[in-house]
Amino acid sequence: MSTTTFPGVMELSAEVTQVAKDFGVVEELHRVLAMTQRLFPDCPMHVEIDDDPEIANDRHLAILVQDRIAEVEQALAARWQWNAELFGCCSAPLAHVFRLGMEYQE
Repeated sequence: MSTTTFPGVMELSAEVTQVAKDFGVVEELHRVLAMTQRLFPDCPMHVEIDDDPEIANDRHLAILVQDRIAEVEQALAARWQWNAELFGCCSAPLAHVFRLGMEYQE
């Protein structure tokens, strides 16, 4: 598994970049990351390659956000907002490549 941490200089690991190229979503990845930073300002985040251990060749780019949202309703609203804005970053057939993970940080 490869991890790239943000914010700061938005450099992606070679493995994350290769997976984005394989899916044809390099430009979309940068738009999704910018949208995620806008929705979760000041929250550390990183990108992982998410391989499903039970389904062969089922890979995704997982953007994991460490957020301080304590209320379940707020966390769900943030997730719904991210999902809604995802389609403004990429076409529907490419949206399945991206996943959002939210980690609570105290």
